[in-house]
Amino acid sequence: MELTHEMVRQMVDHAFAGDRVHPTIRIAVAVVDASGYALMVTREIGAPPLLMDIAESKAKSCVVIGMPTRAIMDLALKKPTWFESASRVAQSTVGLPLWGALGGVIMRDHDGTMLGAVAIAGDTGAGDERHAKEAIESIGLVADVDGLDVEW
Repeated sequence: MELTHEMVRQMVDHAFAGDRVHPTIRIAVAVVDASGYALMVTREIGAPPLLMDIAESKAKSCVVIGMPTRAIMDLALKKPTWFESASRVAQSTVGLPLWGALGGVIMRDHDGTMLGAVAIAGDTGAGDERHAKEAIESIGLVADVDGLDVEW
């Protein structure tokens, strides 16, 4: 299965329509393909510009490490030296650091194949993660929030 521009647009629109912890909060959304290339990175009018970079970094982190940011966050807490080193490598090769915070969710087809990732920035971490998960599910794909059950 391949993502289409229409599918990406629908996910972004769904994320923008979601509830926030406060009505004045504005968000940014990033959708990347399975290679980590941006398909769409945008923000709501009034959202701080830096949120676009944060959302893109979260989405790319999911793809280059192969796990959602919830699992990356867990890994960063358990293996801080490894995480810091891997983040430096990501910064030099991908152009963005690894992001170990909630809000990046891997999208999979129903066979489990990774199609890319969706990430949100601007709400609470849990809110960002929920918006990304719901955006993926809104187009009938599987949202991988937890990643592999691995003991680090």
